[in-house]
Amino acid sequence: MRVDETPAGGPASTKRAPNHTAAPATNWIDLARVCAMGAVVLVHAFSPLVSTTHAELGSHSWWAAHVLDSALRWCVPVFVMISGGLLLRPREHEDAAAFYRKRWAKIGVPLIVWTVAYLAWERWRDGIAASDAVAAASSGTPSIHLYFLYVIAGLYLLTPFLRTVVAYTSRAGLWWFAWLALGIGAADQLLGLVEGVGGSTAATQFLPFLGYYLLGWLLMTSDPGPRALRYGTVLFTGGVAATAVAAWAAAAVAGEWGTGAEYVYDFLSPTMVVASVGAFLLLRSAGLKLAAVGGPAARRIGRVVSVLSGLSFGVYLVHVMVLNTLRDIGGTPDGAAAFLAACGYGAATAVISIVLVAVVQRIPYLRATV
Repeated sequence: MRVDETPAGGPASTKRAPNHTAAPATNWIDLARVCAMGAVVLVHAFSPLVSTTHAELGSHSWWAAHVLDSALRWCVPVFVMISGGLLLRPREHEDAAAFYRKRWAKIGVPLIVWTVAYLAWERWRDGIAASDAVAAASSGTPSIHLYFLYVIAGLYLLTPFLRTVVAYTSRAGLWWFAWLALGIGAADQLLGLVEGVGGSTAATQFLPFLGYYLLGWLLMTSDPGPRALRYGTVLFTGGVAATAVAAWAAAAVAGEWGTGAEYVYDFLSPTMVVASVGAFLLLRSAGLKLAAVGGPAARRIGRVVSVLSGLSFGVYLVHVMVLNTLRDIGGTPDGAAAFLAACGYGAATAVISIVLVAVVQRIPYLRATV
């Protein structure tokens, strides 16, 4: 999702603060965005099966959806890490005011437009009361996926100041900062399981994701060699397996898909942090290899990936509306057919969303919303 910019060029001056590094390689990011976009759509397509709305806990359909969902939930953390990797590199000639002016159009306009659009759609679809709509907007969750806009907006507000931290803090210190921030976010989510504790607002949605944002810069500026690929493989495989097993165990003990299993699935559970870091490293390795391949076929694939990457932010915004509309029209069967239906809805949602966003991007004024 292109809510940030790929940094161009090297540093403006040979005089650097400790971490005024040259721009890292970014020619892999288009592939990562496209994969994350597809993962988001599939996560929402399979979620009614995992939550046992359309599949019985422990059934074949449930297990298939659960394993796939566990393997795809890195999508949002990877989007956040990409943003941090691109935006936290210190810039000597971009002050806070200039940064905010550029970012407003990228995140501010979509945040307002889609918050209103989804609340109006939910009022028309489900008849939610005006007070509920206000509460949803105030909490930063006007739809199940739009919290991401509030997360990114909050992180953007801090970015000019975080750049100073990045510039004058050792990498060891930044690693401590990132892991501590992630640990606090994970603890916050865990304590939220206690009845009556927790909750966030539109102003604080971003705080638990601060660690991912910092981690994105650290990972993007780390060595992309074979060791990173090995680490990525181990972390991703281990994190996904641990997520699948732990969520199943929590649901089995409770006798239902409940808060314990949902916590394991949360983007800040320890198992998902491990899987997300692994996914980031694997996507970087795959993207760099794709960029290094020559020949006409590779160039055509690269162009397609680049086009889809440019559509990914818009697809993220519209896909929930498209997916739920398809479900409203076609319904969702229970049992064995539910998995096949989810696959079909996921594929159709991706295609329709891509076409819609491609059209909207060609319309003056509307293109700023996607």
